[in-house]
Amino acid sequence: MSGCIEYGLYGDKRGFTFVELMISMAVFMITLLAAFEVITSQKKTFQEEREMIGSSQSARASQDILLRELRSSGYKVLEAAFLNNLSSWIASDYLPTYPQTVNLSSASCPIITQGNGSAPDMITLLMADARETKLLASASSSSTTITLDPNSPGYSASSKFRPNDIIRLGDHTEFARVVAVSGNTLAIDTNPSLAGYQGLAANYAGGAPVREINVITYTVINEENDPSHLHHTAGHPILKRKHNEADYVDVAEDVENLQIIPAAFPNYRLQLITRTSAQSEYVDGSSDGYKRTELLADFRLRNFRETSCLLPATPTLSPLAGLNSLSPCTIHVTWSAVTRDNQNQNLPAECAVSGYIVAYDLTPLTRHYTAYPQNSTSCDIDIGPIKDPNHLTYYVSVAAVNSAGVGNYSTERTIMDSNAPDAVGNLTAAAQGRVITLTWTGNPECDVSAYRIYRGTASGGPYTLIFADPNIESGVTRTYTYQDANLPCGTYYYVVRAFDDKYESVNSPQSSATVTDTDPPDGPADFSFSIAGSTVTFNWSLSADDPVSGQGDNDVCGYRIYGLSGDAQTLIDSSIPAGQTSRSLSIQGYSNFGIKAVDSCGLASSLVTQSAACQPPPTVTIASPAAGATLSGNAVISGTASSSHALSWVKIKIDDGAWSQLAGTSTWSYQWDTSLAVNGTHTITVQTLDSENCSGSSSVAVTVLNYGQGADTTPPSISNVSFTSSGRGWVTIQCLATVTDATGVASASFTYSCGGSPQGPVQMTHIGGNIYRGTYVRQQNDTCTVTISATDSAASANTATYTSSDR
Repeated sequence: MSGCIEYGLYGDKRGFTFVELMISMAVFMITLLAAFEVITSQKKTFQEEREMIGSSQSARASQDILLRELRSSGYKVLEAAFLNNLSSWIASDYLPTYPQTVNLSSASCPIITQGNGSAPDMITLLMADARETKLLASASSSSTTITLDPNSPGYSASSKFRPNDIIRLGDHTEFARVVAVSGNTLAIDTNPSLAGYQGLAANYAGGAPVREINVITYTVINEENDPSHLHHTAGHPILKRKHNEADYVDVAEDVENLQIIPAAFPNYRLQLITRTSAQSEYVDGSSDGYKRTELLADFRLRNFRETSCLLPATPTLSPLAGLNSLSPCTIHVTWSAVTRDNQNQNLPAECAVSGYIVAYDLTPLTRHYTAYPQNSTSCDIDIGPIKDPNHLTYYVSVAAVNSAGVGNYSTERTIMDSNAPDAVGNLTAAAQGRVITLTWTGNPECDVSAYRIYRGTASGGPYTLIFADPNIESGVTRTYTYQDANLPCGTYYYVVRAFDDKYESVNSPQSSATVTDTDPPDGPADFSFSIAGSTVTFNWSLSADDPVSGQGDNDVCGYRIYGLSGDAQTLIDSSIPAGQTSRSLSIQGYSNFGIKAVDSCGLASSLVTQSAACQPPPTVTIASPAAGATLSGNAVISGTASSSHALSWVKIKIDDGAWSQLAGTSTWSYQWDTSLAVNGTHTITVQTLDSENCSGSSSVAVTVLNYGQGADTTPPSISNVSFTSSGRGWVTIQCLATVTDATGVASASFTYSCGGSPQGPVQMTHIGGNIYRGTYVRQQNDTCTVTISATDSAASANTATYTSSDR
């Protein structure tokens, strides 16, 4: 059956033909090539987008940097005296030497150096640092050096000044060029156009601001202005920035052009052109294989000066007001608004007045001090910091400011300070022992320099000045304290007056207090006398409370001698002052005499007597212990006694205790168990009596110091602590404290810390009663920790900590 097709059990057994296979493979390859073309196209698009994003980010970063500094350009450098002489002020290495030379004659800010043809522009900015340095100490006119405060915000190790740096002192005042630097001290020249070094024209107080003037230049270096590739890499244009004497530094790569396009002054447009970092065939095509991005930003100069404007006319200054009871330290200044230039033409909008400068001083035409009320036509001047009692007239003038600079100052007007401070208020007086404490409320006036304290012995006066208290903080209402110590008994009347170095206020309301005393003084010792005809010569030892002895209350004001007849006492001399130990009187009719000590409150001691038969009186001597000895445990007290008559007895007492009769007479001894006494100072008194009832006595002061039983473990108490300050800048602080102790205060002192290591100790002085005083110096407005320490005669100590602050 040839020529026939045979079908078997499983059907047709034929496969794909070769032609069919080739057709299938062709279709597959076409599909694969199409997919590859799509993927390649997408990859190229993504690469373009990535490069363009990088280019745009670089451009925007560059734009932000430029705009930030452009808007600050001219900050505090717009004075004509500076801008009109830039070539003298700016050192040659502060300006770039490529791609072009900056022309400093334009006297404008910023300085725009146009590129040749289509080449990039150069922008030179002048501006002061916002973070100011300050003067550490005052600088006087004509000085050629200034000292900077290393703790001020703008002073750091990375921003110390260098020679040729330009600085500005104060606000709207003067410029200087740094000549040399030594630590934080600068040698300066305030006029580089003159030979030699010129000194300051004004005085500057410590803390006055000092700012560095920065010279900053931006430009783009590209193939057009640097074809030899000396300052950039071929194919990579770059934006560069130069700061002062440093060389250019790179800001952003692939920035191809920089243009400043002027609009209506002071408005400008910043144009930056960036491009991709590499050449490529971009989807939308480019002539040289680079894809470019243009960024435009409009900006306005915040601080500007345009030399085409004329200076403003001179304001008309109104009469001055102030320096009265309502404004004791303030001058009120008003003037006319300026709308014309110095040629009497209306000022165009771009040349309008932007502010005013008010100048004032204590002498004519000096204008060391200035205020800046912006575009207002009035301001208040606080003249408290410059008040001077020798210069009571203040001179004030005003000038207008526009983009061309500062116009002429007006004719000066004057005002005198002839106003006394207000009366002091809330005066109170309180007595404690022989100390009267005064308190009053201080005046809020800025120029009060002291409070004068007056005392009288009758209501309404007359008053006598007893103290001028300079411990004040002017301009602040606060409470002040003064302690009048060591007063005799009686009633005292006080007034306080405020003083401003020239004028004194009227009296404060009067306040009074009465000093009283209930403790009579000790009598004098060793009283004796001798009679020669009608003249009697008396001798005695001082009372322990006599101020000259310095042992007791120090309140004895004199002695009185009495003639004795039986029990009758006749005063024969009351004129003996304290501190005196002898007196000769013409007396008849008496053979026996007595003496008393009298204190300032009129209290008298017991009568100390001697008869004629007792001349010379018996003597008793304490041989041991010596005066001032320190005793402990069982102490032996011994000595001798003698008389021209037979001795009857010898007695002893400790302090004000009971008398104890001793076994011996001409020689005697006594064993004292000091552990039964408190630690501290004690007085041993020995007395003898002879057969004619004549007596003699002797005493000695000793210190008891026992450890354990009977020891004084109670430390002194510290209370009523107060602080008062005087001065400005560095102020003197007076610390007053009440320190009391049963056995006597041995010493009081304090240490103080104002944020650093503790200083001292400062010994405090006992000024009367239980009051102790000490002084130290700190900076104004510092808060200090003061620790007071007090030790008693038994060596027990106590401390207390307080805070001293102006706030």
